[in-house]
Amino acid sequence: MLFKKIIFDNYKTYYGTQEVDLYIPQDVREKGKNIILLGGLNGAGKTTILKAILYVLFGKRGMTESEHKRLFSNAINNTFFDEGGRESSIILVLETDSGEEWKLKIKWYFDKQKRLSHEERNLVVTKPGSKTNKQAKIDNIETYNRFIDRIIPFHAAPFFIFDGEEIKDIILRQNSHEMKEAIHKITGMESYNQLLIDLKTLERNLENKLANSVSNEKLNRFQEELNTINDRVRKLEKQRDKFSLERDRLSNLLDEERNIRNTKVSQNSKSRETFIKRQSQKETELKLAKDQIDTTFKNQVIGIILGDKITRLKKQIKLENEVKRKRIIEETSLTPYRNFIDQLLTKNIEPALTNGQLIQIKELGEEIWKKENNINLASPKDIKEIHDLSSKEQNFLLNYTTYQKNSMTDLINKIEKIENELKQIEIDIRNAPVKVNIEKENQRIDSLTKMIGENEFKLKTINKKLNQARVDKKDITNKLTRLSGKDVNLEEVHQQIELLQSTMSAMNEYVAEVTSIKAAYIKDEFSTMLKQLFRKQDEFGKIDFDVETYTIRLYNDKMQEISIQDRSAGEMQMISSSLIWALTKASDLSLPIVVDTPLGRLDSHHRNRLISNYYKELSEQVIILSTDTEITSEYVKLMDDHSYKQYMLDYDEDKKYTIIRDGYFDFITE
Repeated sequence: MLFKKIIFDNYKTYYGTQEVDLYIPQDVREKGKNIILLGGLNGAGKTTILKAILYVLFGKRGMTESEHKRLFSNAINNTFFDEGGRESSIILVLETDSGEEWKLKIKWYFDKQKRLSHEERNLVVTKPGSKTNKQAKIDNIETYNRFIDRIIPFHAAPFFIFDGEEIKDIILRQNSHEMKEAIHKITGMESYNQLLIDLKTLERNLENKLANSVSNEKLNRFQEELNTINDRVRKLEKQRDKFSLERDRLSNLLDEERNIRNTKVSQNSKSRETFIKRQSQKETELKLAKDQIDTTFKNQVIGIILGDKITRLKKQIKLENEVKRKRIIEETSLTPYRNFIDQLLTKNIEPALTNGQLIQIKELGEEIWKKENNINLASPKDIKEIHDLSSKEQNFLLNYTTYQKNSMTDLINKIEKIENELKQIEIDIRNAPVKVNIEKENQRIDSLTKMIGENEFKLKTINKKLNQARVDKKDITNKLTRLSGKDVNLEEVHQQIELLQSTMSAMNEYVAEVTSIKAAYIKDEFSTMLKQLFRKQDEFGKIDFDVETYTIRLYNDKMQEISIQDRSAGEMQMISSSLIWALTKASDLSLPIVVDTPLGRLDSHHRNRLISNYYKELSEQVIILSTDTEITSEYVKLMDDHSYKQYMLDYDEDKKYTIIRDGYFDFITE
């Protein structure tokens, strides 16, 4: 994936419509030019670009409400607002690995008091070589998030888009749940596990196909199955009751353990207490939301599913009633005329009129009568009366209340959002500073949660089998008298199952081997880059990468583990940079790197090593946002062979907005 351009329209410090062309053509990349420099003094809008890219891709994820309000409630440019403008937007254009062009747009709307009224998201996808595109307005943000995660997983973002001065936090968070998940995704291990799940599903399908096949042998066993199916149902019901009791017991133990842990935490820190209260509130909100969606669907299922059709039916019935009403009025209005003309035409007329002339006189007279009496009630010719309904039936349909599908979508989004918030709250509880030791309680909670999950899986499996057994019991009599006539080649299915099981066994071995190879590769790449970047050579006697926890461990020459947290900020930045390097090289993702103020806290030695050995090889597209004190003329010369474009974020103190210009700081010469 590559970023092609970012376009600002009166967004924050960027007045008017301004864009930055970030695209690096393939032939240029092949020549080793992979860096784009954006320079600007403090306050010119460097961090604004980084935050804009993150927000376009990931929205509010990883961001608190207060942080969101602080960053985006004032997203409109002040000068433009004073001129009467009320809208601002960002467009991020990117190219996927398959060659598709995606235009991701966010637009904000403000009122006269500069309050944010609402936000809109749109996505436009253009396939390679196509002149047409597909456009979509994003209403379901959870679906959009899953769509974006396919090209750049949210948890992988800290490895590709980050603030250089905060990069040290990556190595400090390496043992956290989100860090493990991120590494798992970007190293490609998740796809292997998903493949195993898909193979297992295929195996179950084949087994069901085998079990449901009809043959002469199966025909002879139908009566025996009828006699044994009741025993199978009773056995499954006993298993279900057993696991239900075990689930309740484990849930009670989990609640007790959480109460013990939370009591300790609440005595220790207000922040933890807040997380716990939020957890309880969110659990209540989740239960209420699920109850609401169940009740709504139960009570409004017809209105939800057939809402559009019922609305059209109401409209049609009203139109038909109007046609009927007009026809009755018209017939009533013409009655005097028809009585008159009938009497007139019964008189003897010499010479006698033909039937055609009589009909013509009636029609012409009817037209004159309508005109003289202002009768103009003609009904639309395309409206047909197709419904023969009683008054009671009509009243029922016309008064039937439909239900908006958007309301169900909002409820589904709300449930998904609360579930994601609960996961984040659990992570926050564990990651908050502690003075008391709650590791034992956390381990017990993890153990109980795992046991409950296993129990729920078994219970779900039993319920599924039980439901199927009951269906079999109901259908067994029909199976004795009616065969599908679609016999399955049992031998062929058996061969497919054996082949599939062999494939799964080989896949498990492959995953284990790939995991080991990935770990060794990450360790080697990390070690190599760390030695290139670190000022103190030969300081580390051993560098290890733990396959189970996906964490880096450093040892001195006496094989004693070194505490990474005790290193200086600059050294931790070098260690984190090396970890990013290793994961990038081991990753199955091809992503651009965006880094803000990468050299701010580093001494000249470490700066030289980063510029000379790191950024020019890190990715096919590296976007560096810097100040004049970071990347000076000396460092620009070092980057010259690998820098494709340079931009200057020029902030005008008088006009109070930034203009994006070609070129870099004044010390860059043509």
